[in-house]
Amino acid sequence: MSKLTLLASKMTLGKDLGPERDYGERGRIRKAFSVFGSNLKNMLAINLMLDVFALPLIVMFIFLMPMYEQNQIAEAGYSFSGFLGIGYGLVDDTVAGINMIYGIRSDFFLYFFTPGLMILSIGLAGAYHCIRNYYWGVEVKVLKHFFRGIKLHWWKFLITFTYLGLVGTSAACGTIELIRLMSTVGSANAGIWVWSICSLLLGLLSMMFAAVFLPTSISFRFGYKDQIKNSCISAIIMFLLALMLTVILVAPMFLIMVNIVKYIVYIAMITVGAGLYITLNVAFGNFCNDLLVNQMYEYEQEQAAKNAQMQRKQQLKEAAKAQRANPKKGKKR
Repeated sequence: MSKLTLLASKMTLGKDLGPERDYGERGRIRKAFSVFGSNLKNMLAINLMLDVFALPLIVMFIFLMPMYEQNQIAEAGYSFSGFLGIGYGLVDDTVAGINMIYGIRSDFFLYFFTPGLMILSIGLAGAYHCIRNYYWGVEVKVLKHFFRGIKLHWWKFLITFTYLGLVGTSAACGTIELIRLMSTVGSANAGIWVWSICSLLLGLLSMMFAAVFLPTSISFRFGYKDQIKNSCISAIIMFLLALMLTVILVAPMFLIMVNIVKYIVYIAMITVGAGLYITLNVAFGNFCNDLLVNQMYEYEQEQAAKNAQMQRKQQLKEAAKAQRANPKKGKKR
């Protein structure tokens, strides 16, 4: 038995809440885009409802943070570009401007990123519930199922995104501090490098876990610990696929660093982009669970039924053998 097979044997097995379907179906990505495209109008509605919960993050990081940076630079009288982090004035102004800007960004992440994700997580519980049903081909009433998803899953999403927020805050603050030191001093000590790299690595692994856990948490009636255990095992077994999905979903976010393109990314995410991300994540989560949990559960049930049938046959044989050995047993005198 291989190590991965041994690891898979430790999973909690059971059938998900979805309807009967072909667990070995192919073309999951194609199906995800098909589901998204055929329900585009409703996806837009779900995305807009999700925007209400994303509003604190949108306001803080898209509007307030850049405005606050520019105002602080203007009040200080620095000849400095607030967005790019490149100084155009005197050296002293440039260094002071860099320190001010990265200090502001670090403070915004420190104080607002985790609380913003916690609020967003409530809306994500509803959005995932709706899009899961679309993917399974189940009838969806957007408003009703959105709030049903919140009622059923809010606490699991809240715990998950609180953790992701704390890890993300650490990664953001560590990276910002590293960039600040490299820009002003030209070097950073080992502690800053270790902090930044370890936080980014932990953030990547955490997102890979979340890519499996989020669709799993809305698909099974397992206990919370069992869902975490199954998701960790699935993420390890499907490591390369989980890594590829995480990189593909995260990579476009780096486009916000480009002045012109960032507004296109913002508009896309606010309108339909978040719905597409969730649909792809649900497709990946269903693929992992169908391949591992559902099929292993069905195989286990089939084996149990075969063993029960064999036991019944064996009992009948033994009863027939006993009857032949004592033909008068059980007869009336």
